[in-house]
Amino acid sequence: MNTEVDIMSTISQRFFDAGEPYAGGLFEFPDREPIFRYSNALKRYWELTNPDPYRGGKLYPCGGATGASDCNVVVRPSYSYTLSFSRDALKKKKKVDDECYTALCEEVDKVTGFPTPHTVGGAGYTHSFINYGRILAEGICGYRARVEALPHDDFRDGLLKVLEGIDIYREKLLAHLRSRDDVYEGLIEALEHTDRVPTTLYEALVLYNFVYYVDGCDDIGRLDQHLIRFHNGEDIVDIIRELYQNIDYNNAWSGALGPDYNALTLQCIRASHYIRRPNLQLLVKPDMPDEVWQEVYASLATSCGQPALYNEEGFQAAIAREFPDIPEEDRIRMSFGGCTETMLEGISNVGSDDLGINTALIYDRFTRAHLGEFDNFDDYFDAFTDECRRQIAEALDILTEYRITRGKYRPQPVRTLFIDDCIDRRLDFNSGGARYYWSVSNVAGLINVIDSLSAVRELIFESGRYTAESFMTALDARDPEFLAACRDCPAFGTDDERVDSLGAEFAKRIYDSFSQRECWPSGKYLTVSNQFITYEGAGRPVGATPDGRAAGEPLCDSLGSVHGKDIKGPTALLNSVSTLPLNRVLGTPIMNLRMRKEHLSEYLRPLTEAFFKRGGMQLQISCLSREDMLEAIEHPERHENLIVRVGGYSEYFNRLSPVLKQTILARTEY
Repeated sequence: MNTEVDIMSTISQRFFDAGEPYAGGLFEFPDREPIFRYSNALKRYWELTNPDPYRGGKLYPCGGATGASDCNVVVRPSYSYTLSFSRDALKKKKKVDDECYTALCEEVDKVTGFPTPHTVGGAGYTHSFINYGRILAEGICGYRARVEALPHDDFRDGLLKVLEGIDIYREKLLAHLRSRDDVYEGLIEALEHTDRVPTTLYEALVLYNFVYYVDGCDDIGRLDQHLIRFHNGEDIVDIIRELYQNIDYNNAWSGALGPDYNALTLQCIRASHYIRRPNLQLLVKPDMPDEVWQEVYASLATSCGQPALYNEEGFQAAIAREFPDIPEEDRIRMSFGGCTETMLEGISNVGSDDLGINTALIYDRFTRAHLGEFDNFDDYFDAFTDECRRQIAEALDILTEYRITRGKYRPQPVRTLFIDDCIDRRLDFNSGGARYYWSVSNVAGLINVIDSLSAVRELIFESGRYTAESFMTALDARDPEFLAACRDCPAFGTDDERVDSLGAEFAKRIYDSFSQRECWPSGKYLTVSNQFITYEGAGRPVGATPDGRAAGEPLCDSLGSVHGKDIKGPTALLNSVSTLPLNRVLGTPIMNLRMRKEHLSEYLRPLTEAFFKRGGMQLQISCLSREDMLEAIEHPERHENLIVRVGGYSEYFNRLSPVLKQTILARTEY
């Protein structure tokens, strides 16, 4: 009679026979701890898949993340979820039988899901930064020495499997390069030495690129800060550009620049021209040199949306307030992973867009069900925000259960290896090993709700022009007179104190609601306003709202005004935005602004500095003219590199849906 171990071993072999090495490695040692099993899966994946071929550049690997050239492989490692696969694709694979399929699904389903409508851009994502600075200072060999010194157990043995897999991966890359006769001079030697501490800037870049791929192509770190100690005056814009192309190819994410500005800061900005990724976040201090501003103008003028501008002092103060126990030497490692979620490079585990809360959906359902029950606006507002608070608590409970089960069953071996203090604590990255933890949830629809509340207050409770019933009837009928009356109500983004104070109070209540629960395994639940392209989908279940939306239309794309309502200019818009409690949105309160490129050098710096002095935290600029966008819609083949800033990142305009393109067109151009 077969034991469970025997059955799992058979399943492992059948996965290997089916060409699924990750799944095969996962079930190869079923009686070992999860950290060992998932480490073994990763090692087997590197061993039995092939990286993309060399393309003639100065860096390798290139192209897709590890094993991407093996297009028939369904189960793959994932930097966010540890593993990823399509259930439909796996079920359809001829060599994967029902028993194997069921075993993998049961393994994955040990981690609870998200049975909630509140997943706007968030369902347990965990972007992160590995500790690039320490890797450059100690080499991978330094990590090996620390792991080998640990007591013998599954934790140590698992990380040794990861290190063994990294060696296998490197040797595969080198074997491929040695088979070619077109390899850039010095690349093979530099890649051979990626286990040790680099001695030159080029070796440092090759190591940087190598471990970026080992991590699965997520965030690139603080490139200018880490590489400057290797810099001897070289112009490396072309190599940085090549690194960026690898990031862009993988639809990968972010890197921060500054606030200790140096020659590589300028080169990193220069390399971003006409490319959408990585999302570059420039940490702006009041004394940022003019030469950096000039590079910002030149880069934004290429319509790449790079870099976005971040209030260094504002973010540092917010982190110190929320986490007073974090010392300054750790706070200054602030970076923004994924789209723009605030984390500390190399030492933190931050649930980034861990959850989403669709405030417009709550507003729509509550108002349709209960608006007629109230005699005054204050009672209606209190009851609505109480409902928001209740639904946020429910969603956080679901998220907490997800985080607990993930910590128990779903380790992340590479991040456990390369993020402090996992090795020292002998704990996995997801179960308490990192030095700091917190989680940020994406709050959508906030501005739509503010304008809708303003219309409800004005037209029902103050003027009495409509009853609750006639208000909703006219709203759903898209009655022209009603819509005109709504447009005449005070709107956010026009520097109107009445609606701004209403918005500030609503935002405060929403942000306060996230303190109802404590983050697991430690830290806090915080918020982000980071709609990227999800504001289209987030609007689909929401009925017509009195801010001007028809049923199913997209929500507002940032904490700026509803599209087209910022009719009093950029200063009025930013004044309104700065009345919100932005320093509570530690995940980053996104602010989109569209500006003509010829005005950048005249207006951007004073607007940014004034906004940041008033409490603004982030500003991102798109420089696409209406004419260019209309031309791109008509002739997309002529505008393949046209880029727009959406949410916390840049995207190629041609990749946006027709609906999203129209929302970008609707932005006011200053």
